[in-house]
Parts: sequence; C-alpha cells; structure tokens
Amino acid sequence: MNISGSLSQFTPVLYMCVNDPHIHIEDASSVIRDYKEFKEQTFSDESNPYKDLVSDMESLAQVVNIDLSEKFNAYANTAGQNTETAAAGTVTLDEIEKELDVDIREAQYLIKTSADKLRTHKEEINAANNIIMENQRIIGQLEHIGEISANLDALFNFEFFKFRFGHMPRGAYDFITLYGMTDMDDVFFIPSHIGKTEVWGIYITPRTKSAKADSMFSLQHFERVRISDKAHGTPEKAKAALAKEIAGVQNIIEELNAELADITKETNKLLDRYYEKIYMLFNIYELRKKAVRSKWSFSMAVWIPEEFVGNLSKQLEPLSMVVSPVNSPSDVPYVEPPTLLKNFPAVRPFEQFVKMYGLPSYGEIDPTPFLALTYLLFFGIMFADLGQGLVVSLGGFLLWRFKRINLGRIAGILGLSSAVFGFIFGSVFGLENVINGYKVMDHMNTILFAAIALGIVSLSAAIIINIVNGIKQKNIEKALFSQNGLAGLIFYLSAVTVVLVMMKFAPVNISLTVIIFIIALCVAVIYLKEPLANLIERKPKIIPNNAVEFFIANLFELFESVLGFMTNTISFIRIGGFALGHVGMMGVVVLLSETSSTFGIPILIIGNIIVMALEGLIVGIQCLRLEYYEIFGKFYDGGGKNFEPSKFAEKKYKNKRGL
Repeated sequence: MNISGSLSQFTPVLYMCVNDPHIHIEDASSVIRDYKEFKEQTFSDESNPYKDLVSDMESLAQVVNIDLSEKFNAYANTAGQNTETAAAGTVTLDEIEKELDVDIREAQYLIKTSADKLRTHKEEINAANNIIMENQRIIGQLEHIGEISANLDALFNFEFFKFRFGHMPRGAYDFITLYGMTDMDDVFFIPSHIGKTEVWGIYITPRTKSAKADSMFSLQHFERVRISDKAHGTPEKAKAALAKEIAGVQNIIEELNAELADITKETNKLLDRYYEKIYMLFNIYELRKKAVRSKWSFSMAVWIPEEFVGNLSKQLEPLSMVVSPVNSPSDVPYVEPPTLLKNFPAVRPFEQFVKMYGLPSYGEIDPTPFLALTYLLFFGIMFADLGQGLVVSLGGFLLWRFKRINLGRIAGILGLSSAVFGFIFGSVFGLENVINGYKVMDHMNTILFAAIALGIVSLSAAIIINIVNGIKQKNIEKALFSQNGLAGLIFYLSAVTVVLVMMKFAPVNISLTVIIFIIALCVAVIYLKEPLANLIERKPKIIPNNAVEFFIANLFELFESVLGFMTNTISFIRIGGFALGHVGMMGVVVLLSETSSTFGIPILIIGNIIVMALEGLIVGIQCLRLEYYEIFGKFYDGGGKNFEPSKFAEKKYKNKRGL
C-alpha cells in the first residue's frame, strides 16, 4: 500500500502505523520512482528528539532491574482509541504529547533526578560495604594475634626495634624451634597461633638487624601481614572498636536500602507513567525516516497482510488529504515483499530453526510445519524413552514458563515425542521390563531399514514441495526439469525401486528394463534442464554462447546431483543408529546399577541424567543437521526478509499475547 498526502496529516498516519503490528514500513526511496518531487527528499537526516530520553529510561530500568516489557499493559488497551483521535485531527507531535499527557522537559528532569538519587545511594551503600569488608579483614588479621595483649600503637612505634606480624609453614617453625637461626640470636619470634599447617606470630628485632632478619624469615617462607592503621590499642580493644563501627555502618546501610527501595518504587511509577508513551513517540520519529517528502506532501510505502487492508483503509478515511492505493507485489517487482510467518501454536516454536537457516522468500512455501513434523519424528525415534521424554518435556515447559526461552517450548514438545516412541519401544528410564514394546535390539535390521525408508519419504516430500514452489514462482526449470523437480522425483523413486527389486524387497510387475529406461530419460532431462526450459519459454538462446563449457559444467553438476541423492538417503541411517545407540547406552547404565546392591538407584539416576544431557543435545543437533543439509537443500532457498512492524507495536503485541 502506498500512502501519500499532505504533510499536515503525516503525523496521524505515522501514529496509526506505529500502533499497528500488521504494518511493515518499507524504505520509500527504494519503492517510489515515478515522482520527481520526492527524489532525495527524506527525513533520514533528522535527529530523534526522544532518543536520549528513551536511552536514559532504559538505562535507569536496568539499574533497578525493572522489566520494561511490563510497561506496555496500561496504554496498550487504549491505543486504538488514541489512534482514532489522531486520525480525526491530531497533526503534530506536540499535540500528541498533549493528548498523551506527556511533558518531555518534566520527564527529562524527573528521570535525571531519579537516576542521580539512585547513583548517589548506590555509591554510599558501596562505600559503606567497603568499610565493613575492610574492618572484617582487619578483625580476621587480629584474630591470629591470639593471646598477645601488647598495645598495637606501641608495637608500631618502637624507636629501636622493628615489629613484624605474619605467618609461616608449620615445618619452618618446627625447624627454627629445634635448631634456631644462624647468627640471629637477637631476633625474638612469639607464636600467636600454632596450627597443623601454618603458624602465626610476631618477630621483633633491632632496627639495625631488621634487613637481615627479614631476609632470613623470608627464606623460611614467612609472609608478612600489615595490620591497618585503623587498629588501635590492644588487639581485643581494636576488634571491639572495629565491630562497633561495623554495627553502626550496617545501620546506615539499612537506612540507605530503605531509601533506595522508596526511590525504586518512585522510579517504577515514573516509568509506568512515561516509558510506553515516549517509546511510541520515539518510534514515530524513527518511522519518519523511511518516508519521502516534497515541500508540501509526503509518501510512504507499507506492506500489510491482505486481511488487514480494509481495517487500515477505514482508519485512513477521516484524513481527507491522504490517499492510499493498494498494490500487489507484482506491481513492484523490484522490491522484495517481507515474509510474515503464520503457524499453529504447536508449530510456532519451530520457526526459530527456520529463521536460523533463513526466512522463506515471497512465493515460497513456509517449511515450518514440515520441519516440525519431521523433527519430531526424528528426535522421538532417536531418543525414545518414556521416562526421559517426560522429564525433558517437563523441564522444557518449565523453562518456557518462567524464563520465556523458546528452546524450552521446543524441548517440551520434543520430550512428548520421545515419550510416545519410548512407549512404543517399551523403554522407561532405560528399563525395558516395565512395559511391553517393540524391542529395538531384537529388530536391529528392521530399525535401520525403517530409518532409510523414512529418509526416502522425507526427501520425496521435500522434492514435491520444491515442485509446488516452482509452480507458484512460475519457474519451469525448477518445477519440471531440475534434479529437485519432477524429473528428479521420478529419477529418485525409480532408482529406489530398482534397488528394492534387486534386493528382493518389493516385487514389481514392471520390467526392470523399463525402469532403467525411465531413469536414463530423467537423467537426460536433468542434464538438459536449462535448454528445455528456454525452449518452452521461447527464449532466443536455447543453449548459452559457450556450449562446450555449458555441457561440461552440467556433466559435473549431474554427477554431483546423482551422488547427492545417494548420500542424502544413506545419511538417514543415523536415525536408526542413534535409536540403537540410545538403547545400548541405557543398557550399560542399567547393568551398572544392577551390579551394585548399595548404589544401584543412585547409579541409575545419575546415568539417566548424563544420557539426557549429553545424548539429548547430540540428537537435537543431528536432527537439525538432517533438516538443514539433507531436506532443506532439496526445496528451500531461505532468502526472505523479515516482516517488521514498528518496535513499539511489536513489543505491545508480544506483551498482550504473553510471548
């Protein structure tokens, strides 16, 4: 949709767009090419007057650990009413500020004042805590002085003697106690605490001999501890004074914390009052940068899902100087439409995996449902255990419930799949005698062949999706003649049929010669896919200029494609391999638990935890590898761009849905 009109009604349009989660605003300079008056006239050079204030509020919220996503509750419910008011005649940001009861200067002052108060109180609390830590450190040092009741001030201020306090290894102390120290008869060491590994004490020596004494005690690994100047009088009096100071500082900290709690409450109310509204104004200004303008008018380009076009048109009706013609993507082929994924709630968590690979482009089938289905099957078979699956599911859903981590939802769903296949295979925390099931180890060949069969079905389905994509995109080569098109599908299924017949797995009435002829024909079609497509599309050049290079390159590409079919199929054997490996690992755990009558249950529990943590992660990665490398390569390009409403609408929408 192209929205154009008088500059006097530009802000109301932005006001609607910033509140609507179904509108993606495109950079108009890349779309509007026909109007010379709009050329190079944009708002991109304008500085956003709300940028610093939003940044200050977000920093303030981070300091006091306030979740700003919760600030989209109150105003979100009335946003539609305000939008209608704006459409009826609000034309400037100043008027919107007045309507929202927002005084920017007042907000800046209050936010700054609150930030200053918080910073001051936190600095005072940190300083007080440092005093407590320092005093506790000194008290800890004085504890080692023991029964020595000398006045510390006197010890520090001897005129003719040096005083050292510290500790040495017990072995060194025993040595000097038995044998003394050579040429050091004028050094007195007084132990204050004798422990098993170290000895604390004091040595006193004349100032004239202090350098030699320090050197000799250093050889005995004596580590000097300097007592702070804050310690005065006897050690007991010093400890009492320091403890009294700690008590006084703790009272001060309690008062500061109480004041800090009040400031935090005020800050929370302040953010409740201002953040959502100012964040909306900030986003309005950001959206301006995507529009173009002339001296008197503006123009902007928006993408909107077809079902919401009527609603937006209805909102724009009161703006008499605004027009909004609706165009289809085919009308602007030089601009790529954004992709908006829409899936059922049970499938939606797996959109994360699709986005990691790349969004589907416009006209390409969303692979999320197919990925979710195959991923669930692969993971469930490879990690089949009723007990472990339920534990993984519970842990995943709890992670999503309390931390809102999407991988938690995925793990919760995958755990249920593991539980289902665990029930089928009769495995509960590795114990296979609890319930009857299809014992994997008794049917190893069947499991491996079933994994290959699942791979054949998955790859065939992927090729069918690629054919549908080619038809939707009107790409004849992709749909009919490519290795992942109709010719490739027939070739692949024919080759599989030949293998099955040769291995006597599936008797087929059709002659093997006929099947081989079909395979050869498909290979020829794939090899000549580009000339055939050019011929049907009636292009002037059926074969590129350098024919020799073209045919040689196609020959190597054909060989790679045929080899790819084989390697892709064999790769699925890992599903059966991991299913067998899981049973084998749990068999070892169960065997170890059964060999110990005392620690059997702890071994079983710890073993299950290790297997769930390690193998669960490895299986998840292997499933993702199958999706990306074996399946997606058959049909998925993933070159789309994300549908992005305004950040304000996105946050408001997510908060209302609880996402």
